[in-house]
Amino acid sequence: MRTLWYAGLLLLTGIVLLSCQSGDLRVGQSVISPQELVVQSVDTLTLKTSTVMRPDSFVTSGDNNILVGQWTDSQTGKMTARSFAAINYASNTFLGSTSQQLDSLVLELSYAFVYGDTTSAFNISVHTLNKPLIYQAYYNTNSVAYSSKPYLQKTVLPQPLTLTKKISFRMPADVEKEFYNKLVNGDIIDATTLAEYIPGFAFNCNSTTNTFAGFVAASSGLRLYYHATTVDLTQSSLLFPMSLGYFTQLTNDLSGTPLSALKNRTDAVSSRLTNNTTFIVPGAHIQTRLELPYLDQFARPDGFADLNKALLVISPVRNSLKDNSPPPTNLALFFTNTQNDILPSALPGGPGGTTSAIAQYSLQATAQNQLGPDPGGLPIVDAYTFDLTYYIGQIIKRKLPNQPLLLTLPTSTQTQTSLTLKDYIQRVTIGDQQRANDQMKVQLFLTSGT
Repeated sequence: MRTLWYAGLLLLTGIVLLSCQSGDLRVGQSVISPQELVVQSVDTLTLKTSTVMRPDSFVTSGDNNILVGQWTDSQTGKMTARSFAAINYASNTFLGSTSQQLDSLVLELSYAFVYGDTTSAFNISVHTLNKPLIYQAYYNTNSVAYSSKPYLQKTVLPQPLTLTKKISFRMPADVEKEFYNKLVNGDIIDATTLAEYIPGFAFNCNSTTNTFAGFVAASSGLRLYYHATTVDLTQSSLLFPMSLGYFTQLTNDLSGTPLSALKNRTDAVSSRLTNNTTFIVPGAHIQTRLELPYLDQFARPDGFADLNKALLVISPVRNSLKDNSPPPTNLALFFTNTQNDILPSALPGGPGGTTSAIAQYSLQATAQNQLGPDPGGLPIVDAYTFDLTYYIGQIIKRKLPNQPLLLTLPTSTQTQTSLTLKDYIQRVTIGDQQRANDQMKVQLFLTSGT
């Protein structure tokens, strides 16, 4: 009986298996055939770009450096940087000393960086402050009163890679002597008594070249050179640094430029009015607004299967690599509104929408050694490339709304580092979709059936 039961079970199993194998085995392939799928590239999406301004202030007294210089551009106006600094007291053994003798007193500015022209004369003037600097937080919009007449002045070639790496101003002989005597006599014993004698300095640039020079506050200041009067005549020096109080003022004048129309936060200057370009100058609060007005109306091709990749390629307008003014290392995209605010909701970047929409400046290897414009040479190929696959895919699928975007520097939260003065003065000019070269474009790679 058990044998018959097993035989029946095997017969039933065979019938079921035969039933599963019956019919047309190619039915599944008629739905999606790998041979019929094609990948299409689309780069004709309309892009609308404009330059906007978001007035804001930022702390400059917390930076490691002070900044001096100017930059004049027919499109973005004139940016000016001037700095203010107090001289801090340094512990010493001069009080009551009779075994040391003054050699000189020098105001030193120690280079941190130079952005822009390093081949033209750079004139810097030093002015005395009217009263001691109050120790508090200072912003890019702040200023303090100082003498209009230069106290010291010098013209140099701004070369931070030279052996000296400093700009030095010899103090007047009477000031040298009086300063040293006050140290010996006990009239200068701390930062307060030092400020009563020397309230501090303002630093101005008087050149017309596009140059910004940054100086390290902690290694700049008054350096006292002296020697021992003993037999060995040992020479020494002591720095009274600018480490206690300092800040940089940044101003930008748009007079006579197309961007002078930016009076309110809602204003925007179309790229068509600025030679098919837009601009990003963080220290002047100038940023680029970007819109894809018809993306949510995108006509998907017949047999559309999916979006493989969506790239936003932004090309800086740059003709030379020897300009010593590279564009920002990174740019970021943010959602914005009619006020051109950065909205708190993050723009989803990458293929899965899990990363920030940040792109790094890249320079094609073939252009690495091109130091200047060469009619017969290769063009500079550089770009910021944003992976917006998830975001654009969701819009095409009608799952996310199409919103205007703001292009500017990443926030400190995104980079986990504070923006520096060098970050604020870096600038980039960006070509729009209609520009002959350095075009901005969106590249879509779609999979669809034939």
